[in-house]
Amino acid sequence: MGCTEKCARRLKEDIGNGVDLLRISRRRNYHLDAYDTIIIGGSIHDGLIQQSVRRFCQNYLPELLKKKVGIFICCMDPGVNEQEMIKKAFPEPLIAHALANGYFGGELNFKKMNLLTQIMTRKAARIEEEIELNSSKIRSFVEKIR
Repeated sequence: MGCTEKCARRLKEDIGNGVDLLRISRRRNYHLDAYDTIIIGGSIHDGLIQQSVRRFCQNYLPELLKKKVGIFICCMDPGVNEQEMIKKAFPEPLIAHALANGYFGGELNFKKMNLLTQIMTRKAARIEEEIELNSSKIRSFVEKIR
């Protein structure tokens, strides 16, 4: 629903020039040799990160371990154990190697949901308004990457 993309755009703004945004779910082949630092993020749904993110990390793990890496997740569950979710989302060697890992909170974008999804989400979450992302955690993540 755009939460991860919103976080990625904020990271790009805070980091500055020389940042490319690539959507993992829309590409199959990557040439990581062009990059010194790679930040990987995804959203958690039903306790799991998107399959495309998981597959990317598995397929490119040897290359990623030679780069500066940051990893992050977005999730709407306020009671979530952040580190446990990160452990479930990314391979352990990548977590250990990462300069920064972050949990940026979550956001429900009802404008991008169809009516049925809106009704089910509101009922399940028992909320009426969108929840903001944690900007201070995003800024802290950027400082660690720098």
